[in-house]
Amino acid sequence: MSDITDQVVETPAGTAYYPQDASIDKLNILTSSGQTVDVKKLLVEMSYYEDIYSFVVSGYVMLRDAVGLIEKLQLTGKEFIEINFGKVSNSSSDDDKTFRLYGVPKRTPEGNLNSEVIKLYFCSEELLLSQQVKITKSYNGVEVYNIINDILLNQLKVPASRVRNIDPTVGKYDFNIPANIKPLEAISWLSTYARPTTNSLVGADMLFYETVDGFNFKSLSTLYQQTPYQTYSYQQKNLNTATFQQDVTTVLDYEFVKSYNSLQEASSGAFASKLISLDPMNRTKKTTYFDYSSYHQKNSTTINGTSALSSAPNRLNLTQNQAYDGVTKMAIGNSGQKLKPYYQQGINSVAEDIYLENSIPTRTAQLALLSQTVLKIRIPGDPDIRVGYTINFNFGTLMDSTGQKSLDKYYSGKYVVTAARHILQSSGIYQTILEISKDSPATGYASITSSSPAATSFAQAYAD
Repeated sequence: MSDITDQVVETPAGTAYYPQDASIDKLNILTSSGQTVDVKKLLVEMSYYEDIYSFVVSGYVMLRDAVGLIEKLQLTGKEFIEINFGKVSNSSSDDDKTFRLYGVPKRTPEGNLNSEVIKLYFCSEELLLSQQVKITKSYNGVEVYNIINDILLNQLKVPASRVRNIDPTVGKYDFNIPANIKPLEAISWLSTYARPTTNSLVGADMLFYETVDGFNFKSLSTLYQQTPYQTYSYQQKNLNTATFQQDVTTVLDYEFVKSYNSLQEASSGAFASKLISLDPMNRTKKTTYFDYSSYHQKNSTTINGTSALSSAPNRLNLTQNQAYDGVTKMAIGNSGQKLKPYYQQGINSVAEDIYLENSIPTRTAQLALLSQTVLKIRIPGDPDIRVGYTINFNFGTLMDSTGQKSLDKYYSGKYVVTAARHILQSSGIYQTILEISKDSPATGYASITSSSPAATSFAQAYAD
């Protein structure tokens, strides 16, 4: 067994010698009987995971066990694990985080039969609590963000210190939380009606997620406007002339998860869709068409300030933003009910407009657009990066027309960190794997009309 005391655990306080240095200052199992067991020296690997599309933080610790921990500690899923890790030992910014151990799905014997490797999965306590309780509650004339605050603070009893990043929303609504729905499911449902105060007319892009700092309810348009946390580059490694800062911002490797997928874009509503909203009280039907071109003209808040739309028409002379029949949705709405004289006679007889003609098509597009380009990059471990941060990624061309390498004008640029996995190993290596996404290229695509040479070549290809 590798002794991690000399490698991971006792990095000198305040000092990091190598880009992939790490320090695990605390790794304790807290049993239901009140025991605190330090398992740092048993560590094989730890994975700590945040995701902007996930409600809570999760992960696992892999331990080499030669004393029968599971039997001796009577592990049954009622235990907690206390974690404190960072780049250097005893950092002033380090905080202890406590998670629920919820499963031991893997136990692998080793060759000498005197030890085994066990994998313990953990998650935030709120996930388990949400699985164990359900709520049924009515809210009258309340903003969505205040309802979410109420669920977190009063239903799940989350400490107030971990509910600091819930952004305000516009609109006061009358909501009946569906009967017997779980708290985190209720928050997910409410998010579809939430419109940010910063961009309420063309936004419905609020996301609920947890980081090491606590729970967040943030608008994508707000995240896009952040100053990038760091600029990362994929470049030659281990140069003698490189500084420590250059080494820690060098991308070790990358993988394109998605660059473009025309079939998926046509069926996701990223560029065009149609919503049929029915008002049973007025017995009316309304059809709303979503056109990305119009949306982008009203909403300049894309992460790189450019349009993701390619204007090349198909053989039917339709561009991506004109193919409304690709996605058709139906919903029950109440648009304009309060303006009807008949309903104005009754006090509080009609609920506030929920603006679903705006929120459903735009939210559908905004979430789909965020996955227009998705990469995974592996960097030296960085405990300070969070999902929801923006970064710059310098991605080089293989070779340009002059025979030199330069930055790719479409795939370089600003990205949102949508997932982060921190992996610490007993060998002393600490790496962070980031999933980064963006809704627009660094450089906008050239305009193509039905009479342009490119369109003519497309038409010829169809004819052939």
